[in-house]
Amino acid sequence: MKISKHALQRMKERGFTPEMLGKIIHDKNYKVDPTKNGLFKLVCFADGNKWTLIVSNDLDKLITVRRSHKDEL
Repeated sequence: MKISKHALQRMKERGFTPEMLGKIIHDKNYKVDPTKNGLFKLVCFADGNKWTLIVSNDLDKLITVRRSHKDEL
């Protein structure tokens, strides 16, 4: 999976590591929902925290990452 510059910056700011991303993708431990603008939202758990990842429509590129809201998942 490619990581956009924006996503890489957000990952660093929020403590989300590429290793966490790899584990999530490898374990397929996520829920996928489409967004209104044609992207996909992956909601997952990593290192004891709930995260939301926004990815391209072909799941090829990570757009951004953030901690999930309480009502997600």
